[in-house]
Amino acid sequence: MRDYCKNQQDRAERLKITLQQKLQQSLYGGSFIFRGQMTGVSTLGQDLLESARKQLGGVAEQVFDRYGEAPTRVETSQAERFLKQTNLSAITSALDPLDLVQVVSGQPQIQTSQKAIVSIRDYIDRNGTVEGKRLIDHFGDPPFGWSPDTLRYILAAMLVAGEITLRISGREVKAVGQQAIDALKTNKSFGKVGVGLRDYKPPMEVLGRACERLTELIGESVIPLEQEISKAALKQFPKYQRDFSPLSAKLAALGVAGADRLRSLTDELAEVLLSDASDAPERLGGEDSALYENLKWAREVAKALDNGLEGTIRQLQEHQREIKQLPNTGVTGQLQQELTEDLSYLEQRLNRDDFYSHGAEFNTLLTKMQTGVRDAVNALSEQQQQRVKQGAKDLELLPDWQALTEEEKNNIRAELDKLLKGCPDNLAGLRDLIGREYSLNMTVEQQKGKIQQLAIQRRQEPAQPVPIAGGSSVRELVTSFERSLTVPARIRSVDELTRLLAQLQQIKDSLGGYAKIDISISIQEQE
Repeated sequence: MRDYCKNQQDRAERLKITLQQKLQQSLYGGSFIFRGQMTGVSTLGQDLLESARKQLGGVAEQVFDRYGEAPTRVETSQAERFLKQTNLSAITSALDPLDLVQVVSGQPQIQTSQKAIVSIRDYIDRNGTVEGKRLIDHFGDPPFGWSPDTLRYILAAMLVAGEITLRISGREVKAVGQQAIDALKTNKSFGKVGVGLRDYKPPMEVLGRACERLTELIGESVIPLEQEISKAALKQFPKYQRDFSPLSAKLAALGVAGADRLRSLTDELAEVLLSDASDAPERLGGEDSALYENLKWAREVAKALDNGLEGTIRQLQEHQREIKQLPNTGVTGQLQQELTEDLSYLEQRLNRDDFYSHGAEFNTLLTKMQTGVRDAVNALSEQQQQRVKQGAKDLELLPDWQALTEEEKNNIRAELDKLLKGCPDNLAGLRDLIGREYSLNMTVEQQKGKIQQLAIQRRQEPAQPVPIAGGSSVRELVTSFERSLTVPARIRSVDELTRLLAQLQQIKDSLGGYAKIDISISIQEQE
């Protein structure tokens, strides 16, 4: 059985070889037919394979008669690497096998007249914005037969030249950036990207203005080309976003103008970056550029705040709040009147966008406010010292004062002396002095009540022993009340009358418990 099977296999191999030879001989003796034309196989080569290759080569030249416009198959990463090369003069033949970049008058340029570019532009012009997958299918089929990788590489060059726009997630991208790189990176990512022709290119005067303004903003020279302006903006604008985003919250916290303007600016920067700064030349190059003016303004604001303006404004606003809340009488009322115009000026300036340009005036105003507060502290402190001294004299004139011991009198004087402690000549000191007003009045009244209570206690205590001859003593009962009161011959004010009535009332309140009363009143001579 094994021998039989082996014989059959050997016979099958011989028959297979014989069949192949007869088929090759028959085909070699036949003809190729293409587009109705017959060509003998044997006339094209020495064997069937060679003839078939020659025939297919000729057919391919006729079927893909426009393949010669892009006769190369580049690497998958060719488009990405081409876009990442920021300097056209540094592009080599390895990155540009179709020689799309040519040097004209010493400047490297994309040759938009190259046949492949013209074919792509004509197709998009006829069909409008076309999806990447449709472009790959169209130029992969006859008569082109281009590699999808080669097509993406050509489109990358057209994007650099400003010939096309990419529609990515609903946004139009006209400049080379990360979004454009990601869109053209692979055949899969390119499939859903829309490709359209540029219907407008900014004129040279717009590019010139955009170049000048961007150079001023970033401090580096920018070439007046659309792609160069977009690249410079794409590089710098994220930094502006990071710097100016927190500035809006800072201005809002300071309560000054400009927070809404900064929010609008950061929103516009985000919008520009969403399209890889494609419209930066138009936004910066118009006769009136809101983006340029806002960037200059924000930069000046940030610089001024960093140089100390923020601290000055905070101090000014603190003085403004505190002064407005002061009592509107006396020393503090006078301080408010003196600074009324200055406070109004400050409020007007802080509500304008150019507040940052008035730093010197703000410093002068702050010094004036601090000086006014210092003078008010000194004046109010002097007034309170006089009132404390007068309060001490008034207490000593009370009828019950003589009933106190020296120790009790000293304790009361010490309580009043506590009100004379020093304080800083600033807002904190002014707040402290205003708080002392209440404490001063309450302390004097409390001491009056305390003196009356001590006097009553003295009258209720047993009589003190009085020493007599022989060393013994007797207890003396205090049963009489004797006081002297001096009254001015003429009273000229309500305050003098009030003080006299208060002294009489105090004497009256001290009469309880006495069996005998003796009050002498003397009239002062009129001056």
